[in-house]
Amino acid sequence: ADLYYQRATEFRALQEKIHAIEDLESALKIEPHNRHALVALVQLYETDKRAKALISRYQKFAKNQEEKFEAHYLLASHNAKLGLFEKACSQCDALHLIRPNEDPALDLFHAGLLLKLRRPNKAASILKKSLTRTKSIVVRNNWIDAALTAGQAKAVLPIIREELSSSRFRSSWLIRRARASLILKKKDAAQADLREALVEIAPRINSERPDFTLIADRGLIHALMGNKTRAIHDLEILKKSGYSPDAYRLLSSALAEQ
Repeated sequence: ADLYYQRATEFRALQEKIHAIEDLESALKIEPHNRHALVALVQLYETDKRAKALISRYQKFAKNQEEKFEAHYLLASHNAKLGLFEKACSQCDALHLIRPNEDPALDLFHAGLLLKLRRPNKAASILKKSLTRTKSIVVRNNWIDAALTAGQAKAVLPIIREELSSSRFRSSWLIRRARASLILKKKDAAQADLREALVEIAPRINSERPDFTLIADRGLIHALMGNKTRAIHDLEILKKSGYSPDAYRLLSSALAEQ
């Protein structure tokens, strides 16, 4: 079973999904309770109904706290992929009670669901508590973005200013300061920051192999500046690339508001 799982991992790396699924299914025929193969297969099945059956199997044999957490987390993730965000959110509330470690993945996932449900205040609250617990830079940056979506500009401006004074690449922080300025009705200051961010980003984008993070930032700049056509163009590039929609959520939201 372990050999099948190892080969499936290589197939996944090569993006050969069908072969990976075949090997994981073979692994589970040998060891029905092989949690690593089971989790990997659920992830590959995505929204397929077979994923739900595997999750139910895991929930039945999960014994320790870590396994129970992982099984329930898989179910919440599966429901989120099905678009059942309310249900997944409720499951996250239960998951917080059985958290086995300090890993912030649950907090980030839960906050993402709340943002999809247009509850940025609660998302920001969860991330702020997570930051206090984990001291994670990823959590901090996500909290800042959620707080800005919730209109909490004054709460995060000191961090944004500090980062702008020390960061080598400033564009993402200039965008955040521009968002804060727009909340505070300082349109001229926002436009100045957005123009500076655009100038910095332009030479960093390789036309043949673009960094999609930069494309998402450029699209957001255009959206915030009111250049809707250019923003939509960048959004289409991101959609065609297969880049995760969560990574350009701010761009999608900015265009939706317009």
